[in-house]
Amino acid sequence: MEIQQLRYFLAAANHSSFARAAGQCFTSRQNIAHSVNALERELNLPLFERRGNSVVVTPAGQEVAGRVDEILSRVDALQALSVGQVPAEAGLRAAVTYNLLARVPEKVESYLYQFDRGIKLLEVGCEDCYHAICTDEADVGLALCMQRDFPECGFEEVNRLKAYVLVNEMSPLARRSQLSVFDLKDQRIALMSESSFQYEPLFSQLGSLGYDFSNLSIAATASGLYGIKRNEAVGIATSYFVESLPEGMRAVPFDDTRYDWCIYALYPKRSNRLATIMRFVQGLRKSYLDA
Repeated sequence: MEIQQLRYFLAAANHSSFARAAGQCFTSRQNIAHSVNALERELNLPLFERRGNSVVVTPAGQEVAGRVDEILSRVDALQALSVGQVPAEAGLRAAVTYNLLARVPEKVESYLYQFDRGIKLLEVGCEDCYHAICTDEADVGLALCMQRDFPECGFEEVNRLKAYVLVNEMSPLARRSQLSVFDLKDQRIALMSESSFQYEPLFSQLGSLGYDFSNLSIAATASGLYGIKRNEAVGIATSYFVESLPEGMRAVPFDDTRYDWCIYALYPKRSNRLATIMRFVQGLRKSYLDA
């Protein structure tokens, strides 16, 4: 077996997709499939279960992926030494959007703090999280934002949360079963962060409706909630926040999934630590699914 063959297999295992592995490895889907088939013949093990156009890693494939990750990590360190570089430090540098870690399931929190390579966390704004990956200031980023793309780096959606509009319980909006962006076009909106990057699809739609953005305010959580309680504004929140909603307020879900809150794992398209990064991302997604 060859090192490149192992890289192709691990990318396919991490993505559960030959096509996405090909994109990560800058090769064709056929090359990924050929490498996986050759590895399966050499090991005499079924590494993937084919289901139409998709693939699922088998238990044997998961075991092999763990061993391959260890092998590639050592190979990467050896290659770094061979060109006179210092091997990358063990801990992953993780840029994390503000407040993302404040309300995560216990299993996710345990995974983050017990990851065997270690995690060094840096809390930043959502857009800064993206730039930290693009400028190699972090190995992985965890960004909380509405649905969007990240053209200059690789990204995986690891979890999705329903978006809600926070309103005063006496407001006519509180009697609705769901709300659309059209219901907000004449409302004062209180947000807990200032980045349009984080609210891109919502801001884009509001702009197309002629929304007066002078009616939009950025405030600390306490100040924003005070305005909502006084029925002077509405707010935007995730399903995690509405689990413990303050008295006198109601959370009404958005009717459009474009405004769902997504937790994205961001990573460089090229890195000598990509195997470790992708193993971390895969484990993070699983911890959310198990939570």
